Amino acid sequence: MTTAKKQLADAFGGKLTTLEEQRAIWRDALHEDAIWEGPTFEIPVTVIGFEAVSRFMEFLLSVVPRFSTRAVAVYPAADPETTIVESTGGGDTIDGGRYTQRYFTQITIRNGQAFRMREYVNPFQTYKAFGKERWEKAMAEIAKHNRPWPASQKPDPITLPPLR
Repeated sequence: MTTAKKQLADAFGGKLTTLEEQRAIWRDALHEDAIWEGPTFEIPVTVIGFEAVSRFMEFLLSVVPRFSTRAVAVYPAADPETTIVESTGGGDTIDGGRYTQRYFTQITIRNGQAFRMREYVNPFQTYKAFGKERWEKAMAEIAKHNRPWPASQKPDPITLPPLR
């Protein structure tokens, strides 16, 4: 029996999922050259390559094991392979708290997989749920697994320096 490959849309269905279901979604849905960017954090985050982005997703799921998101709206972009997804999501944290976030994510798809995700969020919601020190320590560790910037991706034309 063959199991259908998970799609990025499976991540935005608003369905409560298990840790293993989330892992399956991201394992199937991430492109080899995937990049995840969080430009609104005090120290902007850029995670480059399948391994690094997978580690980022694993960190998210280690703190919020039943993480789920629900798309509120989808907006087209000039590039037909890119859309803006407005969503809400979160879940209970392992520390007994709750992660609640509103996302505006620019997603570019290549070969049916998430190629680039630039996520605009309220970083204070993230720091509150994850702990700012834990978040920053994990992002620094994950960045060690970044691949060099792939030739298949154009660099972000807008960069901001860290606030500190």
